[in-house]
Amino acid sequence: MRRAIFKKIAEKENGKFHFQDSDLLVGGGVRSPKVIYLVKFEYKDCEFSILNTTGTSYEGNITCKLAKNLQSIAFEITTISHIANLFLRKKSRLKVKAENENISYFLTHNKAIKELSAIAKKENYSPWMVCDTEKHTIVSKYHLEFDNWTEVIEPTINLYKGLIDEFEKSIAHLNHSQYRNTIS
Repeated sequence: MRRAIFKKIAEKENGKFHFQDSDLLVGGGVRSPKVIYLVKFEYKDCEFSILNTTGTSYEGNITCKLAKNLQSIAFEITTISHIANLFLRKKSRLKVKAENENISYFLTHNKAIKELSAIAKKENYSPWMVCDTEKHTIVSKYHLEFDNWTEVIEPTINLYKGLIDEFEKSIAHLNHSQYRNTIS
């Protein structure tokens, strides 16, 4: 079933899907399964890579290598734990940290972020997402130890595409009131 989901994403994005199912020799004749799901595609000259590995580790990694002509803006998204959220009473379990208040506004009002936050509220989805301006990448890392871990892939892709479109406009460096008037 998961294999079909990744295949569908690759087809939708006009990309390539790779699947590997093998066993690792752990020692003493014990073998552990290792399953790799990999989707690669491009959007506006930006290279996407979705890698999910199960077996000895359960890791998800969605990376976007941004085009060199994009003026990206650094940010970080982390997760507020369920326990901390009981005390803080935040609407979103995702915490956005950015020095640029326009990109912070974009992220906190983004539909895909709201979808990811809803998943984080009902599941044990705890991403670490960062835009590294020196490496020209956006990376999201998360564990796959929750029931429907494929559910986060499409909202993350949509978030990245929205960021690419936002970076392409080059309006995030305007003063905040001009920025809000531009996007309204």
